[in-house]
Amino acid sequence: MRARTKLIVAFVLVIGVIVSLVVTGITQAATYYMTVGELKAKGEQAAKTRVKLSGNLVGDSVKWDPDHTLLQFSITDEKDPKKKIPVVYKGTKPDDFSNGWPVIVEGKLQTDGTFMADSLLVKCPSKYEAEKKNGG
Repeated sequence: MRARTKLIVAFVLVIGVIVSLVVTGITQAATYYMTVGELKAKGEQAAKTRVKLSGNLVGDSVKWDPDHTLLQFSITDEKDPKKKIPVVYKGTKPDDFSNGWPVIVEGKLQTDGTFMADSLLVKCPSKYEAEKKNGG
């Protein structure tokens, strides 16, 4: 009877570990990207938490300091380009850093309204567009 009890306890522990790994994986895979408009609407409350922010790059706002690997730029809301937020990122400037391209930054909003990013991802819009056929 003791061996059977030990086997049941071990089985329950293994199932518990598997379930917790699945839940963690699903939670992290279902990442939510906040828009610039949503972040601005949260205001001061947003400065308390780390968020992933999605927006479009404003090309003429890009300032690159290679000596300090400091990249400064602005992103706009995809639906409302009037909503804009300045971003500061300490790291390498991506090669594909073109005006209007969608970017995702991860970090925290500062009290002065600047978003301090420690992660930067540039999406390539051409990869997601359907191929256009000639002649109709």
